[in-house]
Amino acid sequence: MRTLLKMFFRLVVIPLVVLAVLLILASHIVPQSRLRNLVADELGHRLHRQVDIGPIIFGLRGLTIDSLRLSETPTFQAGTFLTAQGVRLGWNLRSLWDGLSVRQRFITRSKGNFHITEFRNPHYSAHDFSLTWSLSQMDPTWTHLNGWARLSQGPGLLQNIDQLIATSPSAKLALTPVTMLINLESTGFVKFGLPDLRRWPIQGIEGDYDFDNGLMHIKHFTMTSAQLNMQATGVVELVSGKLSLDVELISPRPTLAGALDIKTHVTGTVSHPKADLESLKKRAFQATISNLLQNPDARDALKKLLR
Repeated sequence: MRTLLKMFFRLVVIPLVVLAVLLILASHIVPQSRLRNLVADELGHRLHRQVDIGPIIFGLRGLTIDSLRLSETPTFQAGTFLTAQGVRLGWNLRSLWDGLSVRQRFITRSKGNFHITEFRNPHYSAHDFSLTWSLSQMDPTWTHLNGWARLSQGPGLLQNIDQLIATSPSAKLALTPVTMLINLESTGFVKFGLPDLRRWPIQGIEGDYDFDNGLMHIKHFTMTSAQLNMQATGVVELVSGKLSLDVELISPRPTLAGALDIKTHVTGTVSHPKADLESLKKRAFQATISNLLQNPDARDALKKLLR
């Protein structure tokens, strides 16, 4: 989560805000097509990807981009990383002015909102992604960051989880409890009757975050799905990446082995998360695990999977 938020603000929000100021100044003298090329080149340089931008509408309080495509690193010859429609970025001018640090060449305060009507990449597609925030004491290290952020998203589809986890540290962190269950079931020791999560339809996502002197407090994160719900709370240290999260997985409908309610505690760091199974609210599951733990070989194998 730290990686995702840090990349989002440093590589997307802040560059877009800076570019918006340039766009407003240049809009009356530079043709739209030329302007889009200039923006695409600047964003591509900052993101280390090739960028294709559709028509832009901008003003003093925000900008709208009709369509946006980002390549895999470094160009579209390597593939398309993201396709998006209806990208809107809004900001508070007073906040930007108060937070502009010429000496640090950085925006230290930001208040705004970001919305994408629809986006997709090879692993994830979604509608109506929105993020609002109010942040202060911003710097490149995020050591003293304060403020809050709220996230919401409409229907989506998560697929090819194994490939996503292998290529994205943020996805690896978010899906660690799910990966633990999949690994446990693949051993044959425990049969949870999990749904096929290679295609995981999502009904919606809600997130509420507070930032206090470089700590991100996840007040709540909820992902609802007809297959498997996920809820999370906890704390992430933005500088070191250390984390302590409580994650609960709940099946809205009974699995092949009955209703599923699992609680895990995730520690370690953002890049190397570790999940510990805390509770498993299903008598059949508890009896199965109790029997397994009587077997030294099975017990050792389970410990390795849960590390």
